[in-house]
Amino acid sequence: MYKLITYICFYFPLVSSCLNLQITVSKFVSPALAQFIAYFNLALITLGLFLFRKNIKHLSPTNQLFFIFYLLYYSFGLLAMGTSGFKTSVIATFVPVIYFIGFYFLLSNREQFKIFFKVISICFVISAFLTIILIKLNINVYTGEEHGWELDRAGGVTGDANAAAHTSIFAFILFSQLYRPKKNIFRFLKIVILLIIFYSLYLTFSTTGLFVFTIVFFLINYKFFTGLRLTLLAAIIPLFYIGIFALKSQTASLGLSKAQTDKVNNIINLLTFNFDEVDNSGRGDLVEKALYYLYDHPILGNGIDFSVDKLVHNTYVGVWVDSGIFTFLFFIFMLFCYFFRSFSLSPNIRFFSISILTVLYIFMISLQSVINQPYLIVLFVFVGYLIDYNKIDKGYTNIFANKKG
Repeated sequence: MYKLITYICFYFPLVSSCLNLQITVSKFVSPALAQFIAYFNLALITLGLFLFRKNIKHLSPTNQLFFIFYLLYYSFGLLAMGTSGFKTSVIATFVPVIYFIGFYFLLSNREQFKIFFKVISICFVISAFLTIILIKLNINVYTGEEHGWELDRAGGVTGDANAAAHTSIFAFILFSQLYRPKKNIFRFLKIVILLIIFYSLYLTFSTTGLFVFTIVFFLINYKFFTGLRLTLLAAIIPLFYIGIFALKSQTASLGLSKAQTDKVNNIINLLTFNFDEVDNSGRGDLVEKALYYLYDHPILGNGIDFSVDKLVHNTYVGVWVDSGIFTFLFFIFMLFCYFFRSFSLSPNIRFFSISILTVLYIFMISLQSVINQPYLIVLFVFVGYLIDYNKIDKGYTNIFANKKG
């Protein structure tokens, strides 16, 4: 009964969010049914909290920082709405908050922590595979249409290329840590799956995604780049850039569409630090417009979800625009705490944690939806427990080892 409760009340909503069932149902079945699924998931998590209360174990001090952030965000945000006159559906903004609270208590149980890790890893891998399938079928989930022409960029289960990109990167990170086979045949299978996941990332033609993946790849393979191998890497880097310049000269002959060619050139400009030529798809203009609202109400902000309404496309600026400078400063402090506390982790999971945070932090520069999406906000909960479980074990116990908690 206990397992059935957790699977239904917590993991069904998690899978639903990861695979974006709500949007898919809305576009291809019925918007009313999709809305029912959204409310049903929140009801399940709320019920799960009540039924799971006796199994709550060691709560995470690191994750408690988010509760302070939420308190500041809603306090200043509501006050700002009263002064600026901005109106929005405040209740709708509680969706990621409810997911955060639900999994904050669920992952306090170490057994559930390990189950969560497996479930979310599998979900992201499935999502990466669906990214490939959907673009091959020329289906865009966001529009709910099957196009008669080849799509320029894969949008995955969200219909957004950048969201599909960070989904594939998380799939790569989590699967690399989750599946550690000892037999060569299964090691080969793991490499094949990781290559498929990378292919799903490639199909997004996401500038941010491929740039972040380059960083993450070195982080999660830190053991490989030591001693002589590190020296060889230093020697290979010039060859890597020679290859990039060669690719840039041949992009016109690769058979790519104009949009794809522009993205390839964009990625090359980024990797060669030619930042003046990097196209940010108009996000810089959106942030520049948002600065007007920031200067207008720098202390209190303009109201909850104001930045979403104005399409700011930058989480950091969005927090400030919504709830003022004090909330913004605490938000930055909180993110630093997560990052620097990750350095206290045992080496086998230190770079795993840092990789997850790196993806979240960099994508927050170009996306507003990182802390607004349930399947992403729970990753903060996961990392917080990684940090605090390691502290309980005094750095000597593998957090993923079988141990009741």
